[in-house]
Amino acid sequence: MEAKSILDHKVLVTLSVFFLTLLFILFEYFNGGVITHHLLAREDLPGISNWWGLVTVPLLSWISVVLISKRRDTIIKLEPAQLENYDAKILRAFLFALLFGITASLLWKFNLANILRYFILTPILFAFFKPVYLPEYLLGFVIGMQFTFGGILPIIVGTVLLILCFLVHKLTRIIMKTILPKN
Repeated sequence: MEAKSILDHKVLVTLSVFFLTLLFILFEYFNGGVITHHLLAREDLPGISNWWGLVTVPLLSWISVVLISKRRDTIIKLEPAQLENYDAKILRAFLFALLFGITASLLWKFNLANILRYFILTPILFAFFKPVYLPEYLLGFVIGMQFTFGGILPIIVGTVLLILCFLVHKLTRIIMKTILPKN
C-alpha cells in the first residue's frame, strides 16, 4: 500500500493502530497484568494505566494522519510534481522515528539508562538540520515505544521532544537568516 492510499484511509490507519495497541495491552494483561506508570516514578503520585493507550494512541494516529493529509493537500496544490517525493519522505520520517522509539525501548529494557539519557536527546540535534517536529515523527516514536512504556508516557515524552525540536529548528532558521547574508 503506498503512502497516498494510507493517508486516504484514516479510519483503517486508526483501527490498525488500535488493534496493535490492543495486542500490546493483551500481552501485558496475560503476562503479569497491565502496568500503571506513576508520575516521576513515585508510588505516592497518581498513576496512569496503560489501558489509556487504547484511547490515546489511536487518537494520536487519527490526528497525525489528518495533519499529514492537510500538508499533503497543500503540496498537491503548490507542487504536484513533488508529490511522490513527499510521500516517500513521510514514510521515511515515520520509519526513522519508529526505529528510534524501538531503540530507546531496547536501551531501557537492557538497563542501559546511562546511554538512553543521551540517546533520547538526539532528535534535538537533528532539529538543527531538519524539521523533526512533524506528526509522523511523533506517531512513529510512540508506536515504537508503546510495547515498553504503554501509550501515555511516549506521548508525553514525544510531545516534549517535539516542542524542543520545533523551537531548535525555528530558532536555528531565524539565526541563519539573520547572520548569513542573502545571495
